[in-house]
Amino acid sequence: MSKMKTMNPQLKQFLRRNKVPDVYEALLTGLAVVCPDDPFEYLIGNLTELLRQREEDVHGLESLKWDSLVPDDMKPKKKIFGAAYLDNIYLLDEENLHPWEWMPHPELYQKAYQCYNNRLVTMTFNAWFRYHLRKKAKREWLARRMKEAADYFFLRKQRVHFKIWSDWHRFRMQRQERAFDIIQRAYNISLSRLVFEAWHNVMQESRRTKEYFERLERGELDGEEDMLGPRGEARDDISLLPRRVAIKIFGYLDLVDISRCSRVCRSWKMITSNSSLWSWVDLSKAKNVVTDNVLTSLLQHYRPYVLHLNIKGCSMLTKPSFKAVGQCRNLQDLNMSECPGLNDDTMKYVAEGCSVLLYLNISFTNITDATLRLLARCCSNLQYLSLAYCKRFSDKGLQYLGTGRGGRRLVHLDLSGCPQITVNGYKNISGGCPKLQHLIINDCYTLRDDMIVAVAANCHNIRCISFLYTPNITDVALKALAVHRKLQQIRIEGNCKITDASFKLLGRYCVDLRHIYVSDCPRITDAALKSLATCRNINVLNVADCIRISDNGVRNLVEGPSGPKLREMNLTNCVRVTDVSIMKITQKCYSLVYGSFCFSEHITDAGAEMLGNMPALSSLDISGCNITDTGLGALGNCYHLRDVVLSECHQITDLGIQKFAQQCRDLDRLDISHCLQLTDQAIKNLAFCCRKLSFLNIAGCSQLSDMSIRYISGVCHYLQSLNFSGCIKVSDDSMRFLRKGLKRLRNLNMLYCHLITKPTIVKLSAKIEKVVWSDDPIPNHFGPGFDYLNALSLCKAAMEKEKEENEDKAKREQEKNEEKKEEKGDGESKGESSAEPKSSETLDLLMTSSSQEEREPQEMKRATVLMQQNDISPDS
Repeated sequence: MSKMKTMNPQLKQFLRRNKVPDVYEALLTGLAVVCPDDPFEYLIGNLTELLRQREEDVHGLESLKWDSLVPDDMKPKKKIFGAAYLDNIYLLDEENLHPWEWMPHPELYQKAYQCYNNRLVTMTFNAWFRYHLRKKAKREWLARRMKEAADYFFLRKQRVHFKIWSDWHRFRMQRQERAFDIIQRAYNISLSRLVFEAWHNVMQESRRTKEYFERLERGELDGEEDMLGPRGEARDDISLLPRRVAIKIFGYLDLVDISRCSRVCRSWKMITSNSSLWSWVDLSKAKNVVTDNVLTSLLQHYRPYVLHLNIKGCSMLTKPSFKAVGQCRNLQDLNMSECPGLNDDTMKYVAEGCSVLLYLNISFTNITDATLRLLARCCSNLQYLSLAYCKRFSDKGLQYLGTGRGGRRLVHLDLSGCPQITVNGYKNISGGCPKLQHLIINDCYTLRDDMIVAVAANCHNIRCISFLYTPNITDVALKALAVHRKLQQIRIEGNCKITDASFKLLGRYCVDLRHIYVSDCPRITDAALKSLATCRNINVLNVADCIRISDNGVRNLVEGPSGPKLREMNLTNCVRVTDVSIMKITQKCYSLVYGSFCFSEHITDAGAEMLGNMPALSSLDISGCNITDTGLGALGNCYHLRDVVLSECHQITDLGIQKFAQQCRDLDRLDISHCLQLTDQAIKNLAFCCRKLSFLNIAGCSQLSDMSIRYISGVCHYLQSLNFSGCIKVSDDSMRFLRKGLKRLRNLNMLYCHLITKPTIVKLSAKIEKVVWSDDPIPNHFGPGFDYLNALSLCKAAMEKEKEENEDKAKREQEKNEEKKEEKGDGESKGESSAEPKSSETLDLLMTSSSQEEREPQEMKRATVLMQQNDISPDS
């Protein structure tokens, strides 16, 4: 190219004159289109032809075109190489040519045309745009003028129409006033006529009702077909309802309330006399006042209708009552548990009279083998039988039951607390009760593997077993039950001999296992939960106090097919469980409703935050966990929580309670006892956010004062149970607010509140059903784990000793007073007989304010006081 640039201009003219560029273009186009197999031969042949044409043709190469060397059927429509390409190669600048030698090529013509066309288009568009803007401005001006004209026309038309309407309205009002006067006179006349007719009908209905009730009281009406409706006499809403609806409403009341309602009016008496209300008779709530006369008179009136009868704990019933029970031929469900008057003689009337019994509970009674013989002979339809803690029958009685008709259909059998039964007794059960499905043997220290093996030998349909506090059961017993593949529910507690081998068999054979309760079994490890992972329908898991359970076991179980179906999980005191388990639970157990992770020290705020994202969780217990305000605030994201226990979470402060309460506004039960950093501000936020609380426990929060009780009393009107024991700053000043604000309060615990006096407690007892109070100093063992029932059993001997001393002292004082003068002696004896030891003064108010049905809570309170005086601890 450098040589071409320095080429002589004369040489350039020579090339141009001899058509060298055109020849080059024609050859290149031919090569590009034809694509010959031998390019060299193609070029040589074409060049030879061109030389011959130049020499022979007159015009030479003037007729040569760019596609002359291309066959006709292959000629392209457009040029392959442009003119600029050849000029660049040969550098044939047009400026070096003479004017007569210059000739523009087609591309230049095209560019010139496009430039000219673009200028015309631009000029035309500019002219059109200016025209369009003028037209648009004119249209806008016309639109504004038309709008102003239309507004003016509309205003004028409104004025005219309003004038016409006002005249018409004035005319109509005058006509309506005249019409109203006419209608009012007609209405008064018609109303007077209707009132008189209604009065006449009421008088007639009252006469018929009076006659009907008189016949009913005389006993002339036996059936209920002609029962008179409540219209005419009744004036309450219930009496005006349809009979079926009214009976449904009274069906939600217990027996005592129904008896009281029958005394309201004659209409209610007629409603409460319906047989469907007396098919279920429950006298256990009034067990201390039910006598033979009450029960016999009741059953005499309604014995054909009674299907379910519960006289549990009725200690004053004797032979006439049980004879009346035996006359209820249609009785199907009978509960006579804890009735001291029940023995073999009285049971004879019941067994012979109630031959269609399906459910029978005679636990905690004095029955012997004779009773079981009667049941086997008379009660052939018996399906449920409870003999718990009946220690006077023997293997012979079970033999009667197994060989008679009474045990053939038995499905449920409870033998808890019966250590007198031997292997022979269980063999008798196995042979005579082949349909047994539920076997309950709790609190039996003599129960061994061979006894369970004997039962399982013939009872192949056992689905539910309960071996609570049976320490001698081992893997052998569970193996004998598991091989039948029917187990669905298992309950074991306080056993140190059960190992992972039992659960390996349960996981292999009992794939339909649904309820697992294995508490306080220290030999259970993660391998047990891994074996249970194959079960597909587990919905309840309780492994509380199994301290060898860790994250691996929980992960294996929840990742199995039962993970999405779990609804209840209890990992209390599983100290090796951490936030990793909580993460797996939140990922897999999206149906979990109840969770308990008490005293798991490794559960932190991260675990609480994950629990806050569970969709179905409504009840949670995280007592003693390492939770702070951050975790508690994140837990509040689970806004559907209803029952939360945060006892002994010492790091929780007012800020955490505020964050939690602002999100969980529908809480029903809350326990924040022994959270020592909480103050009145926390209770203020809690009370005003969670107004639907029915249970609140703030015991042991020593910084709370009277203001907290005022906050609760002013807002939480649905509260039924309140416990602020150990709140030493609470005094009498807040009790009047509590008495006026909490109208629904039924249970109030105020232990160790020395600023609350006895007169205040007397006023509270008049409004509240149960009040527990003492002004003793707070003991060292006071805390969330204090067991009052255990304290009661430990102090029973001390209580009996104190009782004997008080009786001896009273006798001595009485003998001493009789020797004195009569006038002075009477006054002194009254004063001395009213004196009691110091240990019972703290319980005087509780004993007088509570009813006879609350003896057990009173004894537990008394046991607590005695423990303090004798320095007895629960672990002694």
